[in-house]
Amino acid sequence: MARILVSGAAGFLGYALAERLSQERDNEVIVVDNFVRGEDDEAYRRLCARPNVSAHELDLSNASSVDALPDGVEIVYHLAALNGTQNFYERPLEVVKCCTLPTLNLLQKYSADPNLRRFVYAGTSEAYAGTVRRFDWPVPTAEDVPLCIEDVSNPRWSYAVSKLHGEVAVASACRAAEKEFVIIRYHNAYGPRMGDKHVVPDFIERMLDGRYELYGHADTRAFIYVDDAIEATTRLADAPGAAGEVVNLGSETETQIRDLGEMLMRIHGVEGDIELHPSPKGSVSRRVPDISKLKELTGFRESTSLEDGLRQTLAYYAAQAKRD
Repeated sequence: MARILVSGAAGFLGYALAERLSQERDNEVIVVDNFVRGEDDEAYRRLCARPNVSAHELDLSNASSVDALPDGVEIVYHLAALNGTQNFYERPLEVVKCCTLPTLNLLQKYSADPNLRRFVYAGTSEAYAGTVRRFDWPVPTAEDVPLCIEDVSNPRWSYAVSKLHGEVAVASACRAAEKEFVIIRYHNAYGPRMGDKHVVPDFIERMLDGRYELYGHADTRAFIYVDDAIEATTRLADAPGAAGEVVNLGSETETQIRDLGEMLMRIHGVEGDIELHPSPKGSVSRRVPDISKLKELTGFRESTSLEDGLRQTLAYYAAQAKRD
């Protein structure tokens, strides 16, 4: 039996991870969320009702609340954050708060727990966006890319800088406590139940309403389906060689955002011209990870094509729209 804590468990990746971990009946899964971004929906309630899952609704930015969490945790998956591109621009101070204080509080508690075997931290590809933009760094981009804060006055950096802070905090706290850690830089994971304020559900929701508008159409990204992202995450948590490493997690397939929109329209069986808009200020034009380290450490290979993943994602949001 392993005692595992998942923060941000009502969110997109956090829920998918907790769902996967709870399928192993020998696991005791502790799920934590305050629903600032995650959803207290039927799926999450079903997860919390499982006999090997215990749920805690609390604010991880409050140190006393974190102190009240169970001891004896062997693996911490820290995925709690205020994500979503629109949030970066509209709620930057909340983004900073929700991405920094929980990390410090969880590290304060669990780095001192003698049972902790590994602290798994959810980083982001946004961490190196400034370097790619300003210095034309090679794409696909490896983990050894220098990290650069391009413009502190641009609210988009609220998320990336907070996650950079988290990488340093995790490495510093775990090394001081002689605990293992792995920092995972996620790259454009997508899938059902990912909320809104991301390019895939954002376009889907407009498309279902008969509006074909796309922002950042000329940019490229490498999209990875949620099931593949979770498979890679659990492999990294278990991989001995991943201890103390920063590891890219994503797809090797580069896709232009306009092609993404056209693929979704084709899957949905609709035709029309897409109204194209430029990217928000500060958005990087290309983002594709070098995942050589991930494959070397875990043997991971994607199993879901972009078209299949988008088909499943579209089906989920179409069903949600009918219920609403």
